[in-house]
Amino acid sequence: MIAAILAIVFFSPVAFIYGRYRARHLRARSGTLGSRLAALLPMPAFLAFCGVIAVIYQNEKSAAERLALRGEIAPPGLLDTGNGVIDFVLRLARWIGELELILFMVAVPFLLGAIIAALLLVLDARGTFALDPPAPDGEPDLPSNTDHAL
Repeated sequence: MIAAILAIVFFSPVAFIYGRYRARHLRARSGTLGSRLAALLPMPAFLAFCGVIAVIYQNEKSAAERLALRGEIAPPGLLDTGNGVIDFVLRLARWIGELELILFMVAVPFLLGAIIAALLLVLDARGTFALDPPAPDGEPDLPSNTDHAL
């Protein structure tokens, strides 16, 4: 529990920057709030799916190893379908999920940033919080009051 809280605190600044960036660019597109929120969904959902597949595989693997130590045979796992194509897709999702869990410094800010972007888009749609338009290409994304002397 403490590790999860520390990870959220540590990765919050990067996640907020990414979330604000995504929210600004999605707000600039035409469409409803629902379509903007749906545009945030595919990649985080894919990463969450791959992470869940990796965790299920590791749990089944450790349970099979415990049974093997007692001399028992493990039943077939959830991810063993017998269909070559489905097994390949699940194996590929497991590899991506394992890589994602290893490189959590990339995955956590990305997933938290998507949640922050969704929150900012909802607040902007309600009129509680106003999002600035995105910076034009080639210009830094800095606050508008950058003309003060050094």
